[in-house]
Amino acid sequence: MNETNDLYYLSHVHRGGGKFERPDNTLETFKWCWENGSALECDCRRTKDGVGIMLHDATLRRTGRGIPAEMADKDVSTELTYDEIKDVDVGSYLSPDFAHHRIPTIEEVFNEMKRDPKWLCFVDEKGAGPAYIAQKAREAGVLDQVYYTGCVYQKAVEWMRNVPGGKTMIWIGTWPVPAKGHPAADIERFEAHFEKIMSEIRANGFRDISLVSLHSYYDPSAHDPFVPRASYLKGLVDEFHAHGIPVCSIPFEGGDSTEAYLKLRELGFDGFSSDYPSVMFQAIRELRAAGK
Repeated sequence: MNETNDLYYLSHVHRGGGKFERPDNTLETFKWCWENGSALECDCRRTKDGVGIMLHDATLRRTGRGIPAEMADKDVSTELTYDEIKDVDVGSYLSPDFAHHRIPTIEEVFNEMKRDPKWLCFVDEKGAGPAYIAQKAREAGVLDQVYYTGCVYQKAVEWMRNVPGGKTMIWIGTWPVPAKGHPAADIERFEAHFEKIMSEIRANGFRDISLVSLHSYYDPSAHDPFVPRASYLKGLVDEFHAHGIPVCSIPFEGGDSTEAYLKLRELGFDGFSSDYPSVMFQAIRELRAAGK
């Protein structure tokens, strides 16, 4: 999938493993994504003693196994050192087949990326800080493969101060999930949030953004299948394209069907993100086969 003449190479798997297929944020999962031709999104925070790790949650409650309850509830960034967590099983929460998965350090991930310059990593910053991530990417020699990722536009600006000519991805979305049928109040709420972020981006002349990922929700039975509305999403895609910025979308609702990705492509999206990696991979194969 990572072909430089094909913007689909920007498609990436949410947390590396998605919702059910692989444990999120482990090195084994990241290798699985890359070897399947996909980029990945991961999450970087730091332990109490300052070690950069890939971990989405603030605690080990959801993914950690074989640890005392009191440890599972501790904040990794303020209460646990790397030595305390480095041997924790963070894979068998999905399946015993993944019991060997451990929390990787940022150095381990970036060093692995040196094996192939097409392996991309979208690092969603969870407290590690743009300067720290930039430093580690620079030390590993993979700056060109790392996209600083997050929902705070000003942190992307900070990343670009640390990495002139670097790459950023801003994601725009909000919660909770729209109600069944996509009522007007939910559509209005989502689009108001998008406009709040867009006003900041517009005010800064669309600078310091390399890629955008828009959260979407797809329900073909609703009066308008998308939240935000399909027409609104297409308008944003066109606006970003006018500034030379490619756009992806993650269908948080409907992403377990290839139909959602095919419809997003019709709206002009350059790539996707997914909680259902194999479904996304299949959709991209279908689109490529159709020359789309």
